[in-house]
Amino acid sequence: MATRKKTAAVAVADDDDDIEEAELEELDEDADDEDEAPAKAAAPEIWGVQSLILLIKEKTGKTYKPREVRTLLRKMAREDGTINREIVAGNKSRYAWSGPGDPEVRAVLKSVKGGAIESAKKAALDKLKADKAKKTAAASTTATKAKKKAAPPPDEDDDDDDE
Repeated sequence: MATRKKTAAVAVADDDDDIEEAELEELDEDADDEDEAPAKAAAPEIWGVQSLILLIKEKTGKTYKPREVRTLLRKMAREDGTINREIVAGNKSRYAWSGPGDPEVRAVLKSVKGGAIESAKKAALDKLKADKAKKTAAASTTATKAKKKAAPPPDEDDDDDDE
């Protein structure tokens, strides 16, 4: 019978713990709500590459990786100057636009719709294939030359000495 009383005491203690935990959880939720409201109001919306990717997905239905989009942005800044950005090694500054109506954003969107990212991927893949073919051809030429040098011609004098 002692175990029953102990079990009942533990059950009562568990109920008290559950009530305390529920009250603490409610307090935590209230504190989280208070913390989130000022943070959302204080942080202005930054229109960068991630926002651009979402816009591209919305307009074209295709999902691109940030790396692919940044590569296109650097290409557009370097080649035709539609993006106003200095492309130098070590430039880690973020891309920032005023929103989807920004002229640079519209130019990027037009370029993506024209297939710029896909054509850049294809060109890079073709370049890799060509480089690999050159490397393979050079390796086979080197191997052929090594085989020719490795096998010396048979000496005719060796056959005459045995006789």
